[in-house]
Amino acid sequence: MLQSPMADARTPSKTAPPTDTLSTRLAQVRVRMVEVGVDVLVVRATDAFLNEYVPDAVSTRRWLTGFTGSMGDAVITPSVLHLVVDGRYTLQASQEVPSSTVTTSLTGIEVGWLGLLKDIASGQKVGIESERVSLSLMRLCGERARADGWSLVPLAASPVDEVRHATDPAPAMDGRIWAIDAALSGRTVQQRVALGGDLLKAHQLDGLVVCALDELAWIANLRGDQFPYQATFRGRGLVTATSLRLALDGTVAGDHAIEAGIDVVADIAASLASGTRLGVDPVTTPHATAQALIDKGAILVEVPSPYAVLRTKKTAAELGHMQAAFARADAVVDEVQRWLARELKKNHPVTEADVARETEARFRASGAFGLSFKVISAAGKNGAVIHYSTPDEKRRIVPGELFLLDTGAYYEGGYATDLTRTFLAGPSTTKASREQKRLYTLVLKAAIAGMSARVPVGVTGEQIDALVRDPLWRHGLDYGHGTGHGVGVNVHESPPSIRMGARGTVEPGQVFSIEPGVYLPQWGGVRIENLCTVVEDTVEPPVGVPRRFLRVKPLTFSPLDNRLIDRALLNDHEKRFLSWFKRKGRTPLPPTA
Repeated sequence: MLQSPMADARTPSKTAPPTDTLSTRLAQVRVRMVEVGVDVLVVRATDAFLNEYVPDAVSTRRWLTGFTGSMGDAVITPSVLHLVVDGRYTLQASQEVPSSTVTTSLTGIEVGWLGLLKDIASGQKVGIESERVSLSLMRLCGERARADGWSLVPLAASPVDEVRHATDPAPAMDGRIWAIDAALSGRTVQQRVALGGDLLKAHQLDGLVVCALDELAWIANLRGDQFPYQATFRGRGLVTATSLRLALDGTVAGDHAIEAGIDVVADIAASLASGTRLGVDPVTTPHATAQALIDKGAILVEVPSPYAVLRTKKTAAELGHMQAAFARADAVVDEVQRWLARELKKNHPVTEADVARETEARFRASGAFGLSFKVISAAGKNGAVIHYSTPDEKRRIVPGELFLLDTGAYYEGGYATDLTRTFLAGPSTTKASREQKRLYTLVLKAAIAGMSARVPVGVTGEQIDALVRDPLWRHGLDYGHGTGHGVGVNVHESPPSIRMGARGTVEPGQVFSIEPGVYLPQWGGVRIENLCTVVEDTVEPPVGVPRRFLRVKPLTFSPLDNRLIDRALLNDHEKRFLSWFKRKGRTPLPPTA
């Protein structure tokens, strides 16, 4: 089995605590809320590094509620446990925590619990864990508190952690850190440090604090396995005019030496002189981290980190490595489908969990060092649970039903892969129903609309999102998640964001997913996900057209299930695109119309 974080204390565990245990924990936290003087407590899914995937050892929300989704926050009142999730997790949250009140945030609303507080917290004191919110979010909370009539209480210590660790001390965290081959990155550490020079000069800064772990890993050309489903490591960075001051929780080992331009220190703020001017990105810097720097005499200047965008624009070397990694992941997903077909043809019992284990094992055999997220292995109706995170040990797969496999991994360069295929379980002779073919083909039409799009320079994520949804909208169908996300050191990278309300532009060099779907709880789900980029269109626009165009270019080519494609529903352009797709991009991009 692939050495994934599922096996150790860094990873969300597979089973939730018993209901009586959760009730006891919730009661104890409510007592602690009274002691610290808050009426309502926001318990975030993230950690002190503002991570998406959080180890159990530091996950306050997971420990308190039992909800295992990667995103979704809890709000605790004296009488009600609220879970606020996005559309991916509505069904999962209601199933895992039936005693909670589940609120689904609209697509594009990043902090849905602020809307909930407006309804439930008027006149009350609301505690928020200071280390688990960014500077900008804490400021927004203050603004909303004043507007909506509740009081904000930043908490330096989490009441949940205080209750938890009173009887269960926090375990030591482990994991490796290593340097990647500079040939895979296309830039040295010193070159990447230099990219921040203009910002330092423009704002007369002595340094830029780097808290976002994917930015830190990217600047340092280092990777780690200290967090579940990431290639990052625990640390803080300070970019100066000449070097990266790097505080690590661990030592760097491996075949490649740490590069010149990195000064490893115990604490980035240890030797700061009073009055040192430091830039901090308010979106990625935890409120508690900023306060600690102020306490040491630093003058903080809020600036957007240039690395937030720079790391998303991949060099030719990065793109080359990523495409090679995608090809290996494509092959793994194809092999798993073929393996499952053989097993079912022999009438061997296979469960969802068996498929997840087989997928992990094949990733390991292909050279992956870890998964980029927990395998989503969903049969039949379970495919309607958008992020079905716990493959069932007992749910046997039946020939003829749809199976949804969403998975990804990390190879030697430490860039994530991500791919979803929905296919018909069973040998090649298995026949799809008319409804299976109809819904699959409509989702495929949506995917092709995105993967073959010609768009003007300056196109936004929201505009691409609409192009992809249009074939489904025409049939009264839609999905409750974004159409796509950026992919880099983390499997979810921003920018770009391909969703409703995403006004940021999509730029050449950025890698992102196109993943439309249809999810019907009493029937099942279909999702098709491919990774893409945009490249400059080689066709000159006619005279008078005000701007140049880009083409979306697919980067993943794992085969689609022909048994599920109703060609009568495809137009000529879609048929040409599928013919090109089968050649795995070995020929120039096909015409757009």
